[in-house]
Amino acid sequence: MVTRFELVHEHNDYIFQLRTKDGDVVLRGLGSDSKIMTQNELLHLRRAVKDESHLVPHVSDDGSHFLIIKDSDGSVLARSSKTNSKSEFEALTKVIVDAIDAPIIDLTKVNKHRAQAH
Repeated sequence: MVTRFELVHEHNDYIFQLRTKDGDVVLRGLGSDSKIMTQNELLHLRRAVKDESHLVPHVSDDGSHFLIIKDSDGSVLARSSKTNSKSEFEALTKVIVDAIDAPIIDLTKVNKHRAQAH
């Protein structure tokens, strides 16, 4: 498996997510009821990640670290998974930045066909 962005349809929302070659989801968009809007958000994400000022680190109340990626207008595009330490967070951020040109796999079509088969 290769690191890739996936478009998925969950609970009536279209969401993009970044899945690593190991199968871990490390970044997820917020979701939208429109597939086109979700694809557009992914394009904005690819642009935003190239500017470090759009990468906003956060620490949860439980001490875990995660990344918020913001668009040029300040709106949130995506949130990373949580990590237990700053060093894990830095490694996760590098994975996200390095994968920004990863291929996009549309899994919404696969799920639609499965639902019709049942």
